Amino acid sequence: MSETAAQLPPGDGAMIPEPPLLARLSVAMFGMVMGIGGLANAWALAHRVFGAPVLVSELLLGLAVLLFGVLAVTHLLKLSLHFPAVREEFAHPVRSSFFPTISVAAVVLSIGLRPYAHGVAEGLWWVGAMLHFVLAVTLIRRWILHAQDEGVLTPAWFIPVVGNILIPIGGVPLGHVEISWFFFSVGLILWLAFFTIVLHRVLFVPAMSQRSMPTLFILLAPPSIGLSSYLAFTGGHAGALGDIFYCLALFIAVLLATLIHHAAHGAFFMSWWAMTFPADGWAGAALAYYQARPSRYTAAIALCALTVATVVVLWIGVRTALHLASGAAFHED
Repeated sequence: MSETAAQLPPGDGAMIPEPPLLARLSVAMFGMVMGIGGLANAWALAHRVFGAPVLVSELLLGLAVLLFGVLAVTHLLKLSLHFPAVREEFAHPVRSSFFPTISVAAVVLSIGLRPYAHGVAEGLWWVGAMLHFVLAVTLIRRWILHAQDEGVLTPAWFIPVVGNILIPIGGVPLGHVEISWFFFSVGLILWLAFFTIVLHRVLFVPAMSQRSMPTLFILLAPPSIGLSSYLAFTGGHAGALGDIFYCLALFIAVLLATLIHHAAHGAFFMSWWAMTFPADGWAGAALAYYQARPSRYTAAIALCALTVATVVVLWIGVRTALHLASGAAFHED
């Protein structure tokens, strides 16, 4: 398809004008906020744990806030000016799972902004938590009422389901313990159910498309974020459940490291951002676990996880800049 128009079948000389740029913006772009903001939070924790330069986290957080603002404004404009495009995206069996990236991004920024602007963090947390609740109920209700095609299922289904586990990381320090337990309980139990469904799809259904392969990294997010949330509830004491979360996340991280060539190769897509937030979450969880169980082994794993997450975000950030500059980011199917 050209950048300006798409031709009808041969024999018809008419031209179909390409939708405006605003109508082609994907809600999955909020994954960039999650990836950059999540890395900012990991570096903020590294500052407290290892004395890493706080400037790194502040620069990343500032970039994430700016990006969130730009995407929020452009998507509100898309909603008002191109509502049919938004409705079509929300009806899509795969792309609809990325709408909760908006609420998750808001909670991620709330976590990072809390030391600098408590009131703003509080507002973002409430907006993120309530929006995520509405989106999770809406999407899960749709999955129940309408038979789903297992062939198009990807780990992106974890976003509306397991995103609930993230909310306590921001909510508990703000004093919203009971509400945080609600979200944690829902996310944890549904994760166990959906992990089985997604694993069955990965193992027994024809391979996912090249564009969807990076979403495999979302498998790392639930145990990683679950560990950080659990430590928030316990005041930093790991306990048996914390140890289980940590060991499972470590195993999945090692497994995914062996699959990196299969998950990220060939043409670049914006879906590659699906690799960033899980990597950030694992880095933050590994750092928090080192605080709970300090040893040279947990320290080495934490530093390795932070390094990998940083490299992944920088690498995908550069690829994204080139992808946007070429215009290809606005022509993904």
